[in-house]
Amino acid sequence: MSKSSDGQLLAINFGLADDALIPADYDADGKTDLAVFRGGVWYLLRSAQGIAAFQFGIANDIPTPADYDGDGRAGAAVFRNGVWWIMRLQSGMVEAHPFGLGSDKPIPSAHVRF
Repeated sequence: MSKSSDGQLLAINFGLADDALIPADYDADGKTDLAVFRGGVWYLLRSAQGIAAFQFGIANDIPTPADYDGDGRAGAAVFRNGVWWIMRLQSGMVEAHPFGLGSDKPIPSAHVRF
């Protein structure tokens, strides 16, 4: 990957070959953090807060991290059989939102502030 600030090439060994890549801004510092999802476990390499790992979801879930509440940080979320499961990383609160069918391909929407 190249750094947008100076165009220099940056190589970081993080995750395994079969991990789902889920980069997002998990620590609200305005920078995208490296992250992977493996078998229901999230591994984050946050630019401001270091490494974190936690269980949320199961192996066949589709990870869908995004800023669902407008706080500037991506929340952990998975799509499973037509239900969006969202965990707020600050509080650990989990919400379930039935929306769609199990065969749908989830696409998290960008949060737009007016």
